Amino acid sequence: MSRRPTLHAASLRYLTEIARLGSIRRASVTLNIAASAINRQVLKIERDLGAKLFDRMPGGMRLTPAGDVLLRHVRDTLHNYDRSLAEIDGLQGIRSGHVGLLALDSLLVDFVPRALDGVARQYPAVTFSALAASPAAILHGVAAGQADIGLTFVTPTSPALQLAASIPAPLGVLMAPDHPLASRASLGFADLGQHPVLLQDEALPAASLIEDEFAAFRAAIRPRFVSNSIELQRQLVRAGLGVACFTRLGFRREIASGDLVWIPLAVPRLRELRIGLFIPAQRTLSPAAAQVVGALAKDLAELEQLP
Repeated sequence: MSRRPTLHAASLRYLTEIARLGSIRRASVTLNIAASAINRQVLKIERDLGAKLFDRMPGGMRLTPAGDVLLRHVRDTLHNYDRSLAEIDGLQGIRSGHVGLLALDSLLVDFVPRALDGVARQYPAVTFSALAASPAAILHGVAAGQADIGLTFVTPTSPALQLAASIPAPLGVLMAPDHPLASRASLGFADLGQHPVLLQDEALPAASLIEDEFAAFRAAIRPRFVSNSIELQRQLVRAGLGVACFTRLGFRREIASGDLVWIPLAVPRLRELRIGLFIPAQRTLSPAAAQVVGALAKDLAELEQLP
């Protein structure tokens, strides 16, 4: 007969991260905990419950029905725990806590570190996680309570999300300064047909936000490189091995210094794209998370004033 397992806060976060990432190995990297230790804890909980929480598949870990039931309880527990911490911190001042942020990979290069710097220095006991994710995963993560803050393309969302701030983020073409197209004022997709193109996997907005022409272009080309690493894309573009479609927010320093050139795409809907700062609409942010939201909103407002 199984006994009731003791679920500590650490165990709850282990289960949440494994379910989110689909792998004990990936969860260990995110949590900075040995994979063997996480695996032992999961096995112990399963043994105490007398039920499997995860199916071990060749491609990773998948929740069983029992695991899905437990995870819903885990998320509710973590939300209540974080809300309690927020209330205590609100009474005593920001002393500790954790801030979880999901963002487009390009925003983690320069924009997010600038905003986190002041809060991290002012509150040394606060911990942070800042993870790159696809636009859809960012919105889902904030709505599901897996993160406090999301930075992604503005799109119609569920009532669980609130748009705290946004900034224009037109899509353009990034290239080396000596590229044959570097002197153009704007570009169309036909202009890119004769040049190697680099694609960042799952980093672009939902199909509902982009022109059919762009979707057709992506489907028709044979990209020379496909990667989900912003740093690899940066180095490949800088080396002149291809052009890539990005907003300019993640490359402001290189564009300002002339190391890279960014040219807007002459496509109306792509010129109207915006990057938004999303927070939960139905959960209270901790004081530390609220400070980060304030810093990000301030930086977005300042960026919008730049030429």
